Amino acid sequence: MARDRAEAVPLFHTPRHPTRDTTGNRKAGVARALGMPFIPWQREMADVWGELDGATGTYWYDTLVLLGLRQTGKTTFTLTDQLETALYFPGSVIRYTAQTQTMGLARLENDFYVPISDSPLSLFLDKRYGRRTQKLGWDGRTGSEQIRFLNRSRWETEAVKEESGHGPALTKGVVDEAFAHETGAVEQAMRPAMQTIDHAQIIIASAAGTAKSKYLAGKREQEETRFQSLVEQYGPLGPTRSRTMFVQYAAPLDADPADPATWWGCHPGLGWLTTEAKISAALEATENDPWEFYRPYLGWWKPTGADEWVIPQASVKACIVGADDPNDWTGDPVWAVDVSPDRSLTTVALAGVTPGARCWVEIAEQDAGTAWVVSLLKRLRGELGGNTVAIDGAGGAGALEQDLIDAGFDVVRLSHQQKVDGCGGLFDDFAQQNVRFGGDSEIVSAIKAAAKKKTGTDAFIWAKGKSLGDITALYGVTLARQALVMKGVYDPMEHLR
Repeated sequence: MARDRAEAVPLFHTPRHPTRDTTGNRKAGVARALGMPFIPWQREMADVWGELDGATGTYWYDTLVLLGLRQTGKTTFTLTDQLETALYFPGSVIRYTAQTQTMGLARLENDFYVPISDSPLSLFLDKRYGRRTQKLGWDGRTGSEQIRFLNRSRWETEAVKEESGHGPALTKGVVDEAFAHETGAVEQAMRPAMQTIDHAQIIIASAAGTAKSKYLAGKREQEETRFQSLVEQYGPLGPTRSRTMFVQYAAPLDADPADPATWWGCHPGLGWLTTEAKISAALEATENDPWEFYRPYLGWWKPTGADEWVIPQASVKACIVGADDPNDWTGDPVWAVDVSPDRSLTTVALAGVTPGARCWVEIAEQDAGTAWVVSLLKRLRGELGGNTVAIDGAGGAGALEQDLIDAGFDVVRLSHQQKVDGCGGLFDDFAQQNVRFGGDSEIVSAIKAAAKKKTGTDAFIWAKGKSLGDITALYGVTLARQALVMKGVYDPMEHLR
């Protein structure tokens, strides 16, 4: 097949940076050797994904979020990319994860190993493995199934669980069919194993999700927001400043789903890997439930209930104060610091007394690392007052406690029970419209991404390990509010007068 129309245009696509060298040609060469030459969208993807950082010589992008459609060649692209890593980086460990262990193993053996063994690239397989079964280069020991290479690289799969990705240093991780995951546990487990490899990369690939796809929904929203913000701030090349490459193929929501022009406009595999007749047949087969067509072939997400947020969306919106409202907070604020589990992001939040509600909360700053925190708080104390800083007694901000004390701050180290009280208390305050904030995007995004973790019979905390994204902003305002309540500066009847 060959496409006789203009190529499909993605809704979002990190563009090629014109000044960076790339390994895209090398990836394309691997695809040709496999007998699966790239079609145009794959070739463009390879050039961007393979861009090199001129300062270090390693890859510029460490993360690829790829939201595609069915029958576009996503599997061929991820196969080629993983294989290129195995061949060109001796001793690599590559880990592929699908919806389940069984599906991951089937994909590794049938979709990855077989094409390699049937191609000239089989010369690079380690023939010491698989001699008994005549699957040379395939380590078929139950529970240890791997593709083995002469240069000591190995390519394996693993069960979908929180521990996936732990163990030896990981060169490349792939979370495929990410729509099947309800939490970010798989990605969060892989990343620590990649910290010591300069050229490590992770791919998160999927078709559009379902109502249960909370992890992918959060990832999609995060990257769309980041992409749009970077374009607005820096122009068309803005997204190339990020270390995450984002590609999303989908039809515009106002497009006619039954019009072949819609399919040609959004489906980059049409004309190359599938035909208009086959997509038409898929549409006809799903007429009783059109979302079974919209999701895989148009990239559309079925609307879900707003109350799926960890705090109901309606309650959150009801607590937002408009920009023209002069009332925010008075007196001395209480500050709070929360650090993400991998220490990559830190949030400084505040809580203060406000008219007509328990408290006002907001985000003072959110940035990478922790080196800036104490100096920022010293400046904020000088400008706005407030000498109390709340931290999670068991959290990552504990490493800053002595520095904060040395700077003259009163540090409130919240116990586990006080954190439980804070999470429940903030939830209740939102539900009763007893908290105010200015609609900070960090707070809203964190609430949308967060999940609850039960602790005891009738209590919960915000679950960092099972949330869809960073929730340090939510924990920041939770800790600040709880410390403010503990200081006793709030009159519980004030908002009723």
